[in-house]
Amino acid sequence: MRLPLVLCFLVSTVFADTVVQVTPGGKMGTPQAVRDRVRELRQSGEKGTIRVEFGAGDYFLNEPLKLEAVDSGLPLGPTVYATAPGAKVNFTGGKHISGWEKTPDGLWKAQVKEGYFEQLWINGRRAVRARTPNAVDNRPGAVGGYFNAKSQAATDMFPDLKRPSFEAFVARPADYAVLKAIPEAERKDVLLTVMQTWTVGQCRIQTLNDSARAIRIVGAARYPFVEFEPDQRWYVENFRAALDAPGEWFLARSGELLYHPLPGEDMTQAVVVAPVTEKLLTCDGVQHVAFDGITFSHTQFLYGPSGHHDGQAAANVGAAIELERCQNIRFLNCEVKHTGGYAVWFRTACADSELRHSYLHDLGGGGVRIGDIKMPDDQTLTHHIIVDDCIIHEGGRLFPSACGVFLAHAADCEVTHCDIGDLFYTGISAGWVWGYKHSPTKRNRFDYNHIHHLGWGVLSDMGGFYGLGRSEGTTINHNHVHDVGSYRYGGWGLYTDEGSTGVTMMHNVVHDTSESTFHQHYGKWNQISQNIFAYGKKAQIQRSRPEKHASFAYENNIVIYDQPVLLNGTWYNWETGTYEMRNNIYWNTAGLPVQFIDTDLAGWQAKTGHDEGSVVADPLFEDVAKRDFRLKKDSPALKMGFISGDVKQSGVRGDEKSQWRKLATSLSFPKFWQQSEPWPRPPYEVNEDFENMGLSFPILPLQEVRWQNKGDSIYVVDDQAASGKRSLKLTDAPGLDPTWDPHYVLKPGFKEGVLKLSFQVRMEKGAKFFMECRGPGNPYPNGPGLTFENGKITERRGKQSVSFPENTWAKIEIRAHLGSQAKGKWDLKITPEGQPTQSFEGLTCEATWNELAWLGFVSTATEKVAFWLDDLVLKAE
Repeated sequence: MRLPLVLCFLVSTVFADTVVQVTPGGKMGTPQAVRDRVRELRQSGEKGTIRVEFGAGDYFLNEPLKLEAVDSGLPLGPTVYATAPGAKVNFTGGKHISGWEKTPDGLWKAQVKEGYFEQLWINGRRAVRARTPNAVDNRPGAVGGYFNAKSQAATDMFPDLKRPSFEAFVARPADYAVLKAIPEAERKDVLLTVMQTWTVGQCRIQTLNDSARAIRIVGAARYPFVEFEPDQRWYVENFRAALDAPGEWFLARSGELLYHPLPGEDMTQAVVVAPVTEKLLTCDGVQHVAFDGITFSHTQFLYGPSGHHDGQAAANVGAAIELERCQNIRFLNCEVKHTGGYAVWFRTACADSELRHSYLHDLGGGGVRIGDIKMPDDQTLTHHIIVDDCIIHEGGRLFPSACGVFLAHAADCEVTHCDIGDLFYTGISAGWVWGYKHSPTKRNRFDYNHIHHLGWGVLSDMGGFYGLGRSEGTTINHNHVHDVGSYRYGGWGLYTDEGSTGVTMMHNVVHDTSESTFHQHYGKWNQISQNIFAYGKKAQIQRSRPEKHASFAYENNIVIYDQPVLLNGTWYNWETGTYEMRNNIYWNTAGLPVQFIDTDLAGWQAKTGHDEGSVVADPLFEDVAKRDFRLKKDSPALKMGFISGDVKQSGVRGDEKSQWRKLATSLSFPKFWQQSEPWPRPPYEVNEDFENMGLSFPILPLQEVRWQNKGDSIYVVDDQAASGKRSLKLTDAPGLDPTWDPHYVLKPGFKEGVLKLSFQVRMEKGAKFFMECRGPGNPYPNGPGLTFENGKITERRGKQSVSFPENTWAKIEIRAHLGSQAKGKWDLKITPEGQPTQSFEGLTCEATWNELAWLGFVSTATEKVAFWLDDLVLKAE
């Protein structure tokens, strides 16, 4: 184990300032002794600046350096902890591991004499803890292979389940076998990372059920399993058998450390560092202190017996440097790297402080946190924090949902001229209130930043900028946002979510996003103008929830794209919400028609009154293929008064030749979109007999379930079944508005192949419902459909019907071609209980239907009646 460095001091006074020079190898002990010496000087009446200059070297911390109010400087005489001229100074929480020996099977081993750790760095590289499926290209974090969960667990798979969907899930047979083979002695230290759309659950194993191949975790996850993701991804790490790929390591509880080397790696020559502390610096009640030029490196995160579960943005993860109730604290020219959590956190009641020209990288969490998630009052509000000219790269290596900058409850802060890239979630997240209730997040500036290469196909529901709640006076201006790639949905450029209010977004250049370049879920009074929005892969502009107020003004923007869809979401709800669109330029570089839902610009203007002054025209950029969005002199946008943002002004300060700018721009991923392709998903299939579901609300992948709880319901029951003992029961009730509740919908998104759908159905007397296949869009094309009413099963177009006695079962089988082979026709088989099968071939539906976006079972009765579903099979072959 590495021995602590010993320090000595030389004190001199020059022009009423005191300089404390610190060099490794002296007699005073640790960096804490430096603090104590400065404290003595202050208590003795020292009024001038006290400058501590550290000589070159590593300064080992086995616990955080803690500064308190007594360690404060003075307004005219601050305390400065700095590097000596030309020195490189590293405050490290890492110990060196040595004594490596090669094993007969080609691994390397060393004996760790004390302490257990869950992160390791080899030659400055964060090594991958043994995992399966293996990571891609030995890259740590969440990029890699995955298993896929089969389903949620039923209530009777484990005793005393309180919330089965949060506490257990069913694995596929081969994946379950991997866990079953792990020795009991290792199993308690195994970590299951389960992807949960916008965050992850990091779980410990409590027990296994071999017959059901079900896994019960310790405690409960933050979100239910196999609900938001039908192919719920998960991987497992930290067991000996997973040590099967170069770059991986495993530490046994016995202290034996094993490493699978990269090609040519000689561990006798390697620098191997393991962390011993979660924090390096804490400040509580401190004022007028600065840190200049110091590197902070190597902190750990130890997962507890229940693992770790976050709701969003890695909000429960701390930082290597944490400040509480501090004012006038400055970090200049610093570096924070190799962390277990976030880099820097200005927590509660911090004010008038800054982080400038600093490099934050290789982060287990994200870069900078501002404010806490607990609602502050006027005395505890964090405000006037500046993060400027910083590089924040390589975040989320332990917690993929971490953000480059995460501002929770804080006001009057500035995040400017930063380069934020290579994270698995959001670049800048601001706000911590869902809806329109009180939020202290006001008047923050997020301007002139370069935000790029986010998502990597790992998480969903993210943005380059992501806002929550009322944020009056906040600006998101002059940013360059690009390459945002989500897993399933929601790789947006600029994203105003959950009541975002009073936000201005101007002069931004946003391009190459997996979803739309701008999306407002819901909010009000937001201004989006003078932006360039380019090349959203699914759509360009998205509006989700209409409300009875002005939601946003979208004007004087340039929208350029090469996909079919311009507008996504809800746009034709004038009676329930308003928005403004005007003076925009739209252009499709693939030569596709510019369509506003179902019409061209003229039709859109006539139908909605929107986009007065807008045109469809080539904006004449210099070179869109190379993403050069400078406008040519004869651009129609300039004639319309468009003022373009300059991407050269976005990001860190300095010209292109400066070393600082070169460091920021060195983070380039020319194959980002190839690497961001989602890990191969298993085909979406449903083969559900409801036998392994609890007697409660059912969960199937990609579903939408709705009932009003006014006597109506949708539950798995055991009072009827076509096979086995259980089925799904939908009960209607009188007085429901709308009358199409309850309904049960699956959204498989089948686009190609042959659709095969079958199910068994049973009806009470008076029951009335329909089954229908729909395509995407609004209006949507109708595919195959059936009506069940008055003792008959009738094809939705009314051309064929079959007698169906009440309180008996009937099997339904539907077959249809999708995609390029779709013919607007489908085949049907109906087998009533005890009767021969009746077949109908070549039934017709809308000729434009070629995709199964929506499959619904919708009750339309107006009395207390029920119908049952069983043996539901859905696939596209």
